[in-house]
Amino acid sequence: MIKVNNLQINKKSFQLGPIDLELEDGYVYAITGNSGSGKTLFLQTLLGAMPSETNAIIYNSLNFQQNAVEIKKLYSYVADKPLFSDTLQVNEVLYKISKLDERFNIDKCFEFLNKQKIVLHSKIYELSQGEKKILLFAVGYFTKSSILVLDNPFSGVGLIAKKEILNLLRDYMDENKMIILVTEDPLVIKSLADYVIVLENGRIDTKEDIVELQERFNTTDIENILLSIMKGENSND
Repeated sequence: MIKVNNLQINKKSFQLGPIDLELEDGYVYAITGNSGSGKTLFLQTLLGAMPSETNAIIYNSLNFQQNAVEIKKLYSYVADKPLFSDTLQVNEVLYKISKLDERFNIDKCFEFLNKQKIVLHSKIYELSQGEKKILLFAVGYFTKSSILVLDNPFSGVGLIAKKEILNLLRDYMDENKMIILVTEDPLVIKSLADYVIVLENGRIDTKEDIVELQERFNTTDIENILLSIMKGENSND
């Protein structure tokens, strides 16, 4: 479980929070909202990349200030953009990661990338946007964890690869783990999420079970539901 207690972060002129939130194991949480609503900043803070007050973020009773090493072993991260040099070859990146993190299963990662026809001797800058996203997904997914955090993993990814990634994420959830997913794609939210969290101006506007959300708005159209929420409409009643 992750508990967020009165989290407040100031970055330049933007304020994130205050945010209070509980995320439980066994569920997929889709975080969405307009551009500039604070989604990525919130994700970075959850991962300890942004400093926060002691006990503002608790992982299974552990806080970042005293237990950063232990907490970082709990999660794996699928970044929005590559965090490594784009002059490296794909296979060089994977070998470096395998040396840095013993949780990383390089063999399964190679197998998946070969299936996606990613040329392992390609330099990162030679990859398309979709291929970079597939690589980033593979690195995060094949790193053993109980919490998988993904930042816009489907942008630029083709339909076939997208379907396979969604299936892998469902497999991950079969083990009663947790997924935290930042996405603006209503189809992804509908097919994967248990809960929807809508951020607006750095604060949580909505956190609701997706089935209850559909019942409240009397529609299964997630895109229209999200548009209504962002317009400040509470339901279709």
